[in-house]
Amino acid sequence: MAQLPPSYDIRDILVTVDSVSTPIYIDREPVSPDECITIYNSGSWQASNPKYLVNYPSIQIRSRANTATLAYNNLLEVFDHILGRAALTRNTTRYVGFYSETDIFELGRDDNNRALYAANFNLVTEPASVSQHRSSI
Repeated sequence: MAQLPPSYDIRDILVTVDSVSTPIYIDREPVSPDECITIYNSGSWQASNPKYLVNYPSIQIRSRANTATLAYNNLLEVFDHILGRAALTRNTTRYVGFYSETDIFELGRDDNNRALYAANFNLVTEPASVSQHRSSI
């Protein structure tokens, strides 16, 4: 199985494990629906060690809705599901740490006057199975 970017695994966790009902998109926020969550892969918050099988990806999660209250509360639901959750394996990755880099912050309004909020998260991951030159911690 090919490795997926963290955004796909986090969406999978939010939809299948946590039953988040707001539509969730990856890397590209669609024009519609008005109410949605979009997850972006945003790089790494710490350089990976070439010796050990541990990586430090980061993601940004954005929420959009017609009202600021709805956009904020949709993101708050996601925030509460992700922050500090127990380790779990999804697809080819074991997620061992879920940390917020920021609290929820307002981004203003889009071109259609919909409210936008975002939060940034740092993750700690390991491969679900070892088949590389780096050692498991």
